Amino acid sequence: MESLKINNISNINAALKKGVLNNKKYTLNPIDCKIKINQNESPFDLPKSIKRNVLNKIKNKKWNIYPDFIPEKLYKKIADSFNVKKENILIGNGSNEMISTILTATLESGKKVIIPEPTFTVYKLISSNLNANITSVTLNDDFTYNVDKFMEEAKSKGSVTVICSPNNPTGTFLSYDDIKKIVDASRGIVIVDEAYIHFGGETVIDLIKDYDNLILLRTFSKAFGLAGLRIGMMIGNENIIGQLSKVKLPYNINIFSIIVLEEIFKNLSFLEDNIKKILTQREYLENSFKEFNKLEVIPTSTNFFLVRVKDSKWLFNELLKFSILVRDVSNYPMLNNCLRISVGSKNENQLLVKSLRKIYKKD
Repeated sequence: MESLKINNISNINAALKKGVLNNKKYTLNPIDCKIKINQNESPFDLPKSIKRNVLNKIKNKKWNIYPDFIPEKLYKKIADSFNVKKENILIGNGSNEMISTILTATLESGKKVIIPEPTFTVYKLISSNLNANITSVTLNDDFTYNVDKFMEEAKSKGSVTVICSPNNPTGTFLSYDDIKKIVDASRGIVIVDEAYIHFGGETVIDLIKDYDNLILLRTFSKAFGLAGLRIGMMIGNENIIGQLSKVKLPYNINIFSIIVLEEIFKNLSFLEDNIKKILTQREYLENSFKEFNKLEVIPTSTNFFLVRVKDSKWLFNELLKFSILVRDVSNYPMLNNCLRISVGSKNENQLLVKSLRKIYKKD
């Protein structure tokens, strides 16, 4: 019986891709804390008025039938707000699904993908699962992009180049001109992930009309505060979007998400208000962190800070004692003893600073 079990495992492993077998699972240990500032979420929920409208509509909606295959009116409304055509966008179940769609359409064994390091780990995870040939380009010591290296690597025909700007988890961004240089040099596809563009950096959305090979990613999880709904989208030339729509899963946006987006894009005033509040709180934290000479704070263009300390695990656990959860990113390349701290609400940020004062014995 034991021999049969071993043979079954061997058969299963033989059926799986080597990239999957060699990969580690993307996991996050659940820790219950009063203040959760570890995942770059917005500290603001949707306005109650929008929630009421959504709930009224969803209860009168038939749940036993599929949503529209492509919700045309919603696509048109969102496209208009971004000053593009509806044929330029593809909406999905979080930007993670959009990443998976692009990489599934482009990568296979031997295909080259150029990924900055450190950056959002999902790119490398999916690329590995697809047995792609991953070329990692390490950031400069100050966490800026090595533009010349990216341009050189992107010259490979059929390659896929990943640019996260502003970058997670470093908070740094690539200038408009430098991104354009990389797109110009590329003989493949360039993905520009603008998940944090509402908080800083320079968008290149206007370049999609001139470049067939450029794809932008946007998320509704950060500035919009919809992390729990998992909504994201890609923006690109209609030719590349048309090809990628063949790979997108059918009916990938549920009726609840569609209704929420419809309500949000009727009135986006809350969005600008929330962004201003987050940027104000970011400034507060930036100034407050200067009190602590044991914190090395990396300049950020996002809604989070990358902080280097003497012992990240020690500070992580000390903050837990105050029921404050941050993200230990010390396992990333270049980020030894680094923590990532999201900008929370005014109250959360004040409690964080007070806790740091107690930890470091400051009055």
